[in-house]
Amino acid sequence: MLKIGCHVSIAGGIKNAPQRAAEFGCEVFQIFTRSPRGGAAPKITSETAKEFKKEMRKWGQADCYIHTPYYINFASQNKTIREVSARIIREELERGTLIGAKYIMTHLGSSGDLSIEKAMDITAKGLNTALKGYKGTTKLLLEISAGAGKVIGDTFDELGYILDRINYDINICIDSAHMFASGYDIKSNEGMKDTIKKIKSSIGLDKIKLIHANDSKIDLGGKRDRHDHIGMGKIGDKGFVNLMGLFPNTDFILETEHDLVKQDIEKLKKIRGSATIQKSA
Repeated sequence: MLKIGCHVSIAGGIKNAPQRAAEFGCEVFQIFTRSPRGGAAPKITSETAKEFKKEMRKWGQADCYIHTPYYINFASQNKTIREVSARIIREELERGTLIGAKYIMTHLGSSGDLSIEKAMDITAKGLNTALKGYKGTTKLLLEISAGAGKVIGDTFDELGYILDRINYDINICIDSAHMFASGYDIKSNEGMKDTIKKIKSSIGLDKIKLIHANDSKIDLGGKRDRHDHIGMGKIGDKGFVNLMGLFPNTDFILETEHDLVKQDIEKLKKIRGSATIQKSA
């Protein structure tokens, strides 16, 4: 059965994250292991990892997920940025392995002045570089984007194109707000059927390993990334009923503001426990 959680802070040390997650009502959670804006990453020693795993057990957290920094851009025309992007992905995979994280997920960047096909080819090359020789247990997910500007990976076709050029086993994280803003209707029954058809034809449902569960302040196809609390945005409760019915064994992670995130977690748990979801599962 799917588990539910949210993104939490590692302020004061990574070992504090499991308790914070439990206090929000999480069963699983997501973190940054370093500043998402830049700077050196705090070292994760064997002792740090041991403490973290102990806290995971103590606070009943089933899994931890890691979000990579926001500055990743595999298609940058700046070679240094491309190289740093590959290095950071590899570092986060290794750091995830140390603490027992299940997956890391990343955005891919922007095509800039490049054609989208050229940008995707460069992105695939960078991902192959990041994964070459990697033997760890934490796996990589590519996250669908909201479609603003020249962002890479805002459609399942683009993600499928990149996956086809990767020499390693990587999968997909879908963000409900992003895919809705990119034009994938998960709210109406007919729209959901069409979305399922598009996912199956481009990457396959089995490639989706994590759901970022966020309502959207932006209308369907609005091409902007603005999260809202569950049931308070343009997607509404019905969209999450649909997603849980489609992915009954895939974890849901909230990235909503913490003022109402406990309410969001409870709402998702209620949807999960509904007769509709149990029947779909």
